[in-house]
Amino acid sequence: MDIESVLSELTIEEKIALVSGHNFMNTNAVPRLKIPPVKMSDGPHGLRVQKSGGDNGVTGSEPATAFPTAATTANGWNEDKLYKMGVAIATESLHYGVDVVLGPGVCIKRNPLCGRNFEYFSEDPYLSAKLGAAEVNGLQSKNVGVSVKHFALNNAENYRFMGNSVCDERAAREIYLKAFEMIIKESNPHTVMCAYNKANGEYCSENGWLLTDVLRKKWEYNGLVMSDWGATHDRVKGVKNGLDLEMPGDTPACRKWIKDAVENGELSMGELDKAVKNVLTLANRYENNVKGQEIDWEEHHSLVAEIAEDCAVLLKNDGTLPLNPNEKLLIVGDLFDKMRYQGSGSSMINPARLTTPKDAFDNAKVDYVFCRGYAENSLTPDEEFISQAVEKAKKFDKIVVFAGLTDYVESEGCDRESMRLPENQLAVINALIKTGKKIVVVLFGGSSIELPFENGVNAILDMYLPGQNGGTATFNLLFGKKSPCGKLAETWVEKYEDVPFGSEFSKSENEIYKESVFVGYRYYLTVNKPVRYPFGYGLSYTTFDYSDVNVIENEKGYSLKCTIKNTGDFDGAEIVQAYVCAPKDVFRPIKELKGFKKVYLKKGESKTVDIFIAKEDLRYYNVKEKRWVLSDGEYRFEICSDANTVKLEEIITVQGEKAEKPYSERVSAVYGKAEFDKLTDDVYEEMSNLKIPPVHKIKPITVESRFTDLKATFLGKILYNAILSVAKKDLKKAKKMPDGAERDNKIKGAIFLKRILESNSLISMSMSAGEKFPYNFAKGFAHLSNGKIFKGIKCFCSKIKAPLIPTKGDK
Repeated sequence: MDIESVLSELTIEEKIALVSGHNFMNTNAVPRLKIPPVKMSDGPHGLRVQKSGGDNGVTGSEPATAFPTAATTANGWNEDKLYKMGVAIATESLHYGVDVVLGPGVCIKRNPLCGRNFEYFSEDPYLSAKLGAAEVNGLQSKNVGVSVKHFALNNAENYRFMGNSVCDERAAREIYLKAFEMIIKESNPHTVMCAYNKANGEYCSENGWLLTDVLRKKWEYNGLVMSDWGATHDRVKGVKNGLDLEMPGDTPACRKWIKDAVENGELSMGELDKAVKNVLTLANRYENNVKGQEIDWEEHHSLVAEIAEDCAVLLKNDGTLPLNPNEKLLIVGDLFDKMRYQGSGSSMINPARLTTPKDAFDNAKVDYVFCRGYAENSLTPDEEFISQAVEKAKKFDKIVVFAGLTDYVESEGCDRESMRLPENQLAVINALIKTGKKIVVVLFGGSSIELPFENGVNAILDMYLPGQNGGTATFNLLFGKKSPCGKLAETWVEKYEDVPFGSEFSKSENEIYKESVFVGYRYYLTVNKPVRYPFGYGLSYTTFDYSDVNVIENEKGYSLKCTIKNTGDFDGAEIVQAYVCAPKDVFRPIKELKGFKKVYLKKGESKTVDIFIAKEDLRYYNVKEKRWVLSDGEYRFEICSDANTVKLEEIITVQGEKAEKPYSERVSAVYGKAEFDKLTDDVYEEMSNLKIPPVHKIKPITVESRFTDLKATFLGKILYNAILSVAKKDLKKAKKMPDGAERDNKIKGAIFLKRILESNSLISMSMSAGEKFPYNFAKGFAHLSNGKIFKGIKCFCSKIKAPLIPTKGDK
């Protein structure tokens, strides 16, 4: 396609259509000029391709391989596995004719209660970037595009559609934007997806600092920027500030706003053409892709197990694991058969095949007796289930309990209420501990969990969300066919109260990032706070020895070399982690991850590990001078087995550069040691150069209001209940279905719909529903909720006159 030539032939209506999506998962085609549509699909760890007439949920999508989620793959610290997964997802994309996969998600895990943490890699930007880049490289190696998301500061779910992330520039650049920056520079992703929320008061979909100043100018990104589904607010401002494509599109109001703005001079044709050109470039990328390719589904199923085995984390083991295959076991817990293997929400996949732990145990003819202990689809303890488990335990020496976070407590669309396991699971575990028998707990879930029972059990194996073949991986790890070798990509605290500013998290639309750069282990290590399991922690069935550290400097950075030896009785793998402790000329975390290497060793084998750390990665962002600065002084390079455990170290003097001090003595006194009990709002405002915004008033209702705000008025409550009745009817209908997977999926789908509706805003509903709920309806709802009945009726009756789109029969 000659893009400049095509651009010159397009009409204004065709240009407007091209910067808008169509049919939920496509861009608009222009048949007259043979411009094809771009087809997209969720998600980061497998495809959710909707069948014709599908319900936009898991039951209406084509079969695809459900790979382990990002929360799981991050624990593998293995770029090669992420690359292989990316290639496999790309192959399935070509099979279904998908051009762009919506992922990976590389937002930082700021707080363990974020409901979408399962879809993100880590609390650390370096680890997130390296793994995200590997997945991008795998997908794009077969010319299938990605959309790296959600750009940016999207770290909570309860208020994601209207939330305002208030974050100082240094924390933004060093922590929350860093993974995006590294992936863009290393992998050049075809697209980037902006987030729903505001960043420092301005919606990401129209945020000029994010989309133009940082992304385009500083990082020199030349790909396409699209909105998240329904994230558009001011479409004209979005085009001017760098949002190329509005998704899912089919919104008459946006097309009208652009047409009017071009005609009245508010938007220049050059500004519109810039966005159009990026859409044309994207469509042109996939013109020669061969679609309908055959898939080796069994190979992909095996790959799921291979990755899951590499990522599972052994949290505790007193020697009870691995299990003896000849020993009879008591198995307790619904998740043995109803394994939770993927997250809940837009990334839910219809698995091409499913192997649960029960399937794997049965295939291997393991001798066991099963009892439920709890119901997966409930939170309330069942005394009969618990009594049955305790009674059966009398006849066994070892009990394996399958537990974890279910879709009912962890999901996209809302944040978790606590870090606890469901109460019914805790009740049965505590009851079994009292029997005095040996207990192994196998966990599933997308985030960290409080473990008050840890001292009472013998072993804990965390599978996270292992994908559709997680059952095979679980069996192989429990019985020693594979040695666990994953390490945590997030800190596990002892209790939620230890999380900085945890009591303020996701309580209102203003999310204030008061901790600045002290996120995750950066905080806990700096303040010397004990945690349950540190960042980078994980046990193995074997042991490793570290020796012979050597640091070699060259012009670009430092090569850290050491020898790792497998000194145990099993083949295994160790993740060697390199941290740097920098001079404290500005406030900094006590140490930060700057490199890692996973090394596989047969028992008795040794290997030399070489980790390179670039000098530019040692810099901090100076907010006074608006640039990255390398500090002068001594740097301690640490080789660690986890963030808390130093194995080897070397001190290197680095010749840096002089820079103006970015902070006052008052700010440095508080943030220098992360003494947040001394932090006041005015100190935070001085540090960040931002004002903490006032809490939004619920009334009057606007199109930007959270949907639950409608309940504050008489008519609004009626409208709220009318719309929520859709999800309630779906839930009621699902509960009448016979027991089985289809019933469970329908129930979870209805609950997810309810959560999404409650956390939505009228404008986001309008921008994601197209002509089913146009913008004039959103305005009408707001007027009616405020008691302005005639204004509301007038809006409902005022049809938006938008330019036609160039496909037959659509407007």
